[in-house]
Amino acid sequence: MSALRPGDITDGMIQAMETVKRQALQKDLRALAPNIRADAEGRYDSPEPR
Repeated sequence: MSALRPGDITDGMIQAMETVKRQALQKDLRALAPNIRADAEGRYDSPEPR
């Protein structure tokens, strides 16, 4: 096993970065969901397509 050198990126660091990215994406999607839902409801409430 070799010692870590400054600048080395470990598997744990990569996993942590991927987790943070995934959580940020989920947060963004939750913020957008009400707008998407309202847009879809407004679009499909009428019998005629817009």
